[in-house]
Amino acid sequence: MIIFGWRVVFFTLTRGIFHCPGCGGDREYRRRQGRNFFTLFFIPVIPLTKAGGEFVECDTCHGRWNPAVLDVPTTAQLAQMPAMLLRMAIAQVLRSGDYTNAAARSRAVAVVRQAGEPGYDESALNADLGRPFDEVRVEMGRAASALAPEARESILRAAAEIALVDGPLTVSEEETLSAVGADLELTRVQVTGVVSMARQESGH
Repeated sequence: MIIFGWRVVFFTLTRGIFHCPGCGGDREYRRRQGRNFFTLFFIPVIPLTKAGGEFVECDTCHGRWNPAVLDVPTTAQLAQMPAMLLRMAIAQVLRSGDYTNAAARSRAVAVVRQAGEPGYDESALNADLGRPFDEVRVEMGRAASALAPEARESILRAAAEIALVDGPLTVSEEETLSAVGADLELTRVQVTGVVSMARQESGH
């Protein structure tokens, strides 16, 4: 007697750490996808169509969530975010001016180190300067909302102060600071105020 039928088999696509809405903290997850299988004697034999969309399953509470939940930063990512955004903001502003200026580069490396990346050096700065402008803007826009407005203003001010190391801001540097401010989700008024304070501090 041949017994056949079909059932759904779930496969793990990727694993990682995420902020679980159910547990309220960082947990391990599996990103999974179901697939219908033809079974023979209850054993999956032939893969058929996909069964539903992908979902994220918490390894602790076993809650299932839409993959969009992975966009929420983990605790570790939140801790690294200010330094990461600072790196991107500084690189954007530096390359809109004289990015070969030794004093500005030295200040940039020192500021990032103080922000929590002690291993940051000239090589890392060069790598940041070489990243595509549009790619950086998208990444900044995605991460900025996780920080308080004061933290975002502080990042913009640090970038402005570095741009002012070699003299008054050029038109290109001003435009870049405005773009960085927008990517950090700051208003025009906030950007103007932050840049003005940086100018006063530098004497330019």
